[in-house]
Amino acid sequence: MEEKKAITKETLVEKAQELANSENLSTALRQVRDLKKQWRRLSGEEESLYDMEMNEKFYGFIDAINAKVTAAYSSVEDKKKEIIENAKKALEMTNMKKASNAMNDLMEEWKASGRAAKEVDDELWNEFTEVRNAFFDKRKAYYDNLAETFAANKAAKEALIARIKEVNLIENIKEKTAAFNEVMEEWKKSGSAGRETDDELWKEFSAERKQFYASRNAYYDNLKETFSQRTEAKKEIISQAKINLARSEFTDEEVESMKALRNKWKEVGNAGKENEEALWQEFNDIMKRYFDNMRDYRK
Repeated sequence: MEEKKAITKETLVEKAQELANSENLSTALRQVRDLKKQWRRLSGEEESLYDMEMNEKFYGFIDAINAKVTAAYSSVEDKKKEIIENAKKALEMTNMKKASNAMNDLMEEWKASGRAAKEVDDELWNEFTEVRNAFFDKRKAYYDNLAETFAANKAAKEALIARIKEVNLIENIKEKTAAFNEVMEEWKKSGSAGRETDDELWKEFSAERKQFYASRNAYYDNLKETFSQRTEAKKEIISQAKINLARSEFTDEEVESMKALRNKWKEVGNAGKENEEALWQEFNDIMKRYFDNMRDYRK
């Protein structure tokens, strides 16, 4: 009987050692309870020196298992506390997409973190769940409000499209450009109406924008051509004025011709800032010299 008892104790010590070296702590913890029950059944009131040695070995391994479990529970507890703190940070995020992704990642971390002692684990889970529920409430309110925001932004952009269509009807290029720039600035500041709606609205707005640029370019191309024609016309007037100045007969016909050239100059119109001033200075100098000479001639 003593030999069988010793063999059994040796077996239990070996099992306890295996569990102490095991990484599966949840399984080890369950088996430890059964091993301790078996050990107590084998222990008598009086124990030999051998029994005391075996007892020390057995409970040494049991203590090692408990220490590993305690350390693991402590590590899990710390990890879950960290997850809860990160969840609180995600709750404060303003970017809802990033916050949702963060919350999903934290839930996966929680599942992979293991279990702490039951009472602690339940308390941590309740705290984590409270933060998650607060986030879900915030997210629901955000998307409920987002629908209203999208609708308001859609209406604002539709109003800007109507305005830019009116801008394209303005004939005065200066007024047209000022009105266009104002509408463009308001469009840039307008909020999103949702990706699909934004794309549709932008397509319509952009078509009007391109129409404005096309009309503006056409206007300046035409103006450039007009300035070119006026420049040539004024050069011709200057040439005629030079002929009269060179002749300087100061007949009534010649004087009237010079006066007619002055009127014609006004009728031609502005030749553009690049040429107008130089042309005018040349023409005005010829006219001044001619009429100064005429006054000297008739004295």
